[in-house]
Amino acid sequence: GGSKSCSHTGFYPKKIVPLCENHFPDISSKHPWLVQFYHPGVRKVHDQRDDFEQLASKKLMSGGAPVKVGAVDCAQNGEFCAKQGISQAPTTRAIHAGNSRELTGEHTLAALEKFVEESGKRFKELDEALRCEVKGLFTDAKKDSTIPLCTSSFPPSLEALPWVVSFYESGDRNKDKTMKGTMNRLAEKNGNSPPKKADSRKVPKVRFGAIDCSEEKNNCGKFGVSTFPTVRWYQSGVDPVDFDSFFDSDELKTWISAKLKAMPKPEAAQLLEADMAEGEAEAAQTDKLSSLKKELEAMNKAKAEAAEKEDFAEAKKLKAAAKELEKQIKKLEL
Repeated sequence: GGSKSCSHTGFYPKKIVPLCENHFPDISSKHPWLVQFYHPGVRKVHDQRDDFEQLASKKLMSGGAPVKVGAVDCAQNGEFCAKQGISQAPTTRAIHAGNSRELTGEHTLAALEKFVEESGKRFKELDEALRCEVKGLFTDAKKDSTIPLCTSSFPPSLEALPWVVSFYESGDRNKDKTMKGTMNRLAEKNGNSPPKKADSRKVPKVRFGAIDCSEEKNNCGKFGVSTFPTVRWYQSGVDPVDFDSFFDSDELKTWISAKLKAMPKPEAAQLLEADMAEGEAEAAQTDKLSSLKKELEAMNKAKAEAAEKEDFAEAKKLKAAAKELEKQIKKLEL
């Protein structure tokens, strides 16, 4: 269904959920999403509109979960689109559990379908990499904001966010308690929450992970780790960096803050502008309206035929579809 938080312009039908800053998939979203950022005054958006609508009509699956399809109108939500780094329309992204991928190339139906399928596989790989059987000290997914990691599927994806990872050997109760408490506390201060208690209001700046090197399944030596605990910073496109001080909560906090400040800031995109003359955009809308009215006419005819044949289930289905189409037509006529 649609969202009451974001206005429905009627540019896209109701099956495409209107999204905006107040209603947007976040790290706690249960479903994978396919989201298009569009501008109703951009020619390319009109050119691919039917393909995107066709895609939304299909029962899309990604990694075994149903995909929700949404769209952000960048004419109405310019600041939000700029914040999201949107520099052209349409821009289409697959989003799942805080990870995001962007479609490159044409927005044809075939390209969109392939993108959904590939994104599902990629997100599944990322998810599996975070499923480590060796939990070590971080066994409680309802309390621990630090993720237990395994050396067999390491490092995790650095595409979205950097990671702070503690390589440790468990066994000394006092040291274990200090390290665990510090990692979880700093994880929470940096916007993380336990996996089974995800908080949609929090936005992580950096992810936190830990590897128990006393477990024989974990080969920490292959990462050049020989002293424990070793805390290491992992960031996309940069060599890993070790925290070279004694394991102290305040010093670690200062080091992480400095690392975050040193990261290149994404440039805010310019607000998207229309590339069609006002008359052209209106003409494109008129054409769309005309095709929707023809579609409604054909649907009503099919509904009458189904009722005549006493196929009431089909007639009922067509009646509901016609009702949705009428709503979209009304919105476009405003």
